[in-house]
Amino acid sequence: MAERTDGPSIDDAIADYDRLAVTLAPRYAGSGAAERLVRRHAAILPKPPGPVLDIGAGSGAHAVAFEAKGYRVVAVEPSAGMRAQALTLFPDMDAEWIDDRLPDLAVVRARGERFPFILIHAVWMHVPPADRDRAVAAVAALLTPGGVVSIALRQGPPPADRPMYEVLPEVIAEDFRHAGFSEIERSDHGGGGGSEAGFVRLVLRGP
Repeated sequence: MAERTDGPSIDDAIADYDRLAVTLAPRYAGSGAAERLVRRHAAILPKPPGPVLDIGAGSGAHAVAFEAKGYRVVAVEPSAGMRAQALTLFPDMDAEWIDDRLPDLAVVRARGERFPFILIHAVWMHVPPADRDRAVAAVAALLTPGGVVSIALRQGPPPADRPMYEVLPEVIAEDFRHAGFSEIERSDHGGGGGSEAGFVRLVLRGP
């Protein structure tokens, strides 16, 4: 199945999250999934304090879960609404928040810091297919040599209030392979069928 090449822009997605932040952020933060994600990645994470880069940090739940294990977290989130909600939900968090966005991540790249572990959770479906090579290149530029990227690809129909692109795992994995990444793990976290979304997680080692 071919992926769509037309549709919403990154700016459209950011506007959607700004509009829905008060509803979405508490939902994402309260499930306990972030703590489970950190535990699931224990064998491939660098030793604390890291650092860890969380691209599309949203509600802040993953940043807080990594902090609890002793990591220094740089949280990238382009939605002002979601950043505000994260700081409301987790007022004591120490993560450094940066207003930046895919596909270029220009602000983070300008800092010159590289990261041994990068998390991209439920974000890639907002990157237009025509921009994905640029996005992969930006991620590669931020990764330490041989570092690890964990990317969760949302599967299932999009919600009516947030248009998004299809992210076929094999297509995305091939995009990263073309940039020198090797896939070290793939897991399916189904949504239970019906209209409920699930995720396929790709764990990739960088060049």
